[in-house]
Amino acid sequence: MSSLVYCIHYKEGCKWTDELRKLQGHLNTCKYDAVPCTNQCAAMIPRVLMEDHLFYTCPKRRTRCEFCNKEFTGEMLEGHVGSCQYEPVFCENKCGFKIHRRFVTNHRMNECAKRLVACRYCQKEFVYDTLQNHTAKCPRYPLPCPNRCEQSKIPREDMESHLKEECPSVSLNCMFRDMGCKFKGPRFALEQHMEESTNSHLILTSDLVSRQQHQISTLQNALQNLTLNTSGVLIWKIADYAQKMAEAKSKEGYELCSAPFNTSQYGYKLMATLFLNGNGAGEGSHMSVYIRILPGEYDSLLTWPFSHTVSFTLYDQVVSQEKPCNIVESFVPDPSWKNFQRPSKEPDSLGFGFPRFVSHENLKKQSYIKDDTIFIKVQVDSSKIVTV
Repeated sequence: MSSLVYCIHYKEGCKWTDELRKLQGHLNTCKYDAVPCTNQCAAMIPRVLMEDHLFYTCPKRRTRCEFCNKEFTGEMLEGHVGSCQYEPVFCENKCGFKIHRRFVTNHRMNECAKRLVACRYCQKEFVYDTLQNHTAKCPRYPLPCPNRCEQSKIPREDMESHLKEECPSVSLNCMFRDMGCKFKGPRFALEQHMEESTNSHLILTSDLVSRQQHQISTLQNALQNLTLNTSGVLIWKIADYAQKMAEAKSKEGYELCSAPFNTSQYGYKLMATLFLNGNGAGEGSHMSVYIRILPGEYDSLLTWPFSHTVSFTLYDQVVSQEKPCNIVESFVPDPSWKNFQRPSKEPDSLGFGFPRFVSHENLKKQSYIKDDTIFIKVQVDSSKIVTV
């Protein structure tokens, strides 16, 4: 019993060492030895930790809530923490506001900037701090009529239709405004104006149609000038030959007219005409071809009478290596003939050409007709001029 021993709590930090017979006496005072909690919570606590236990962790301790200052036992405080109505907590809507728990419900319902609220006009829900922006463009927000009519509150989305179709005070133009009617007044007056102004509106419409017809004619002439052939050479394609020939035989004086063409950009304006079943001496047996002089824009600058040589060529559409047998006829204008004088209007006469240009019998030879189509070239030779 006289041998030296260490305290059983030497690992916890006790440095006591003495005879074995004195160990029990030491343990009665050793601060590292566990003893029952003095609050009778049934926990065994080292003497050195007893003060901390009694103050902080003992379930039987008496303590106060740091928020509401009420006194609780330790185990009751654990249930109280997290539900204390005086504890400051952040708003669940993440608005950044921190308030006592007891005020959370009222804040979330009535004060929170992130709470959901219904628009009083369209009933859709919005976050409170965006409601003002929504109201500025809410389709159901009531607006006063800008014309101060009897209907004072009109939903924003209905305003356009109200002004166009309903508002009695809106100032409207007459629907014939673009035609020249200068009336402008309230809707009820417009209805009366429309009833009383039928004749004047009809006159305005007629005048507008006349102006538009003149504009269309001007544009057509301008377009024709842009697309006008000014080379002095016309290649004329006559398709559907069989159909047109049958029509020519059934209708007396059946005439085909080419598109107009010029001898140069500022030259004479000409047009070729064709009688498939013949004309005059060639009627019923030949194809007749003629040239007409048309009134042109630059006639006052040209030399009259017309004196250029004109030739007509019917193409042989042969595909072999053989030389094509084209039919060519030409004439030199007679200066004394009236049809070569400057035209004053669209000519009614035939012009000048060949009533027996090619016989129907010869047309069937060679390849003048191919794929139900013939080609005729009309060429004005400005180098061959008759001296007057």
